[in-house]
Amino acid sequence: MAEVSPAEPRPARPGRIAVTVKMVFGLAVLAFAVLYVVRHRDELSEAFARLSWLSVLLAIPLAGLAQLAAVNSQRAIMADLGTRLWFVPSARLYFVSQLGKYLPGSVWAMVALVSLSREYKVPRKTSFTVGVLSMAFSIAIAFCVAAVLLPFGALKTVEHYWYLLLLVPVFLVALHPRVVSGVSTMGLRLIRRQPLDTRMSYRGTFRAAGWMAVSWLLFGLHAFALVVGIGGAAAASTLAVSIGGFALSYGIGPLFLIAPAGAGIRETALVVTLGDVAGGTTAAVAIALVSRIILIGIDFGQAGLWTSVDRRRRARTEPTAPVPAGSVG
Repeated sequence: MAEVSPAEPRPARPGRIAVTVKMVFGLAVLAFAVLYVVRHRDELSEAFARLSWLSVLLAIPLAGLAQLAAVNSQRAIMADLGTRLWFVPSARLYFVSQLGKYLPGSVWAMVALVSLSREYKVPRKTSFTVGVLSMAFSIAIAFCVAAVLLPFGALKTVEHYWYLLLLVPVFLVALHPRVVSGVSTMGLRLIRRQPLDTRMSYRGTFRAAGWMAVSWLLFGLHAFALVVGIGGAAAASTLAVSIGGFALSYGIGPLFLIAPAGAGIRETALVVTLGDVAGGTTAAVAIALVSRIILIGIDFGQAGLWTSVDRRRRARTEPTAPVPAGSVG
């Protein structure tokens, strides 16, 4: 394994206060969720009884494919910054690091990404920048998708979250290659680190944004399957609200740093956005709970799957061979 230069940035670890705040917030969200389920158990039982399990089975692979598209987005960013990896190690890096979002603290996913990337000889400053940019692309594209689709059937949602849509042009400007390069260089210099040797290109930016848009569309289809499965109309407006609502709900999650994996924040926003098309608040709560269970299962399942596949691959091909130029899809 190659030695990492001491000049490369190390992500800051959360202090005790930050960890404690997140733990308290997570426990509070869990307590309110349990209280809601207990107080509305009859309505929820009826909603779950209406939910078609065929729709659940359809929603699972759609969510899985959405996550794989997100892997390709992160992979495109890393390739554009000078490090090309095959899909299998990229998937392992993505899914294992994503498990860090379930831990108290705000940086464990980033710590995991930076630490695991060293196994593939990815410089720390590159993997750290990739992690930050991946989150930025995810949030920016989520808001763009929501801004385009929600007005077609969820004007009430737009009224609730109109101020978040004002961030869309800000994020789009922030993703411009020149802005990304300037900000990353400035940030690295502020912490007395050397800037990256390569910068994001227009081609890499569009590729990363394109894969992230595919990811949010597939996540939205996952939500649409659950909405229709619980009795929602299989209409174009329902599809638009499902995709836009899910993107908005899960896009705002990372903005609330004290919420582990966006717990409570995402579900609340999802209930607001899907309530009308799903047939009421109770049905929307049932969808949010089922969706959360599906995504947690996929997160851990994919992390285990790609770790196993990568270990077998590395056992056959050690040392890891570099990807030929131009092979990133």
